[in-house]
Amino acid sequence: MRRIMMPWLLGAGVALLSGCASQATEQTAAERFDCTALNQAITSAETGFEDIKGRLETTDLTRTWQTDTQAFHDACVITSARRPDHYLCFGPLATDDPRGALVAGGEALGRCLGESWQSERTAPDRLAFTRQGREPVVVLESFLNDRGRRMGTLGVYQNAADAAPRPGEE
Repeated sequence: MRRIMMPWLLGAGVALLSGCASQATEQTAAERFDCTALNQAITSAETGFEDIKGRLETTDLTRTWQTDTQAFHDACVITSARRPDHYLCFGPLATDDPRGALVAGGEALGRCLGESWQSERTAPDRLAFTRQGREPVVVLESFLNDRGRRMGTLGVYQNAADAAPRPGEE
């Protein structure tokens, strides 16, 4: 599978596996994600992220707004490229065991979101978090970059249709 991505728009997926991450790979939700910022992005999705959008940058392919709301590695923006406006963060999912990063990332995000959220594997390396009868959707993805490092993306989408994998992303 081949992907074409903007440098700041790294994508792929995360799988949540049964069981717990090993002690060596486990991080608390607060160490992996800024839960307060994530909840702010989730709340902001209801208004198209208008209250957290900063300076707009446009190209022929994308519109991107800077944001002070940083839920994952201080690398978050609001963007629209192939999808309506959505909140997107990227950064390393560093652990001693790269396979454990998938488990630990999904478990930490689940703890950050709380018990009302359920996770579902929507693609081989993609995990979507939803609440029954409510939107938005939070997506955690994982992939290996060109240097063999385990990376992740965290996205907040206004609805399930926007969060669904696009052709070529499965």
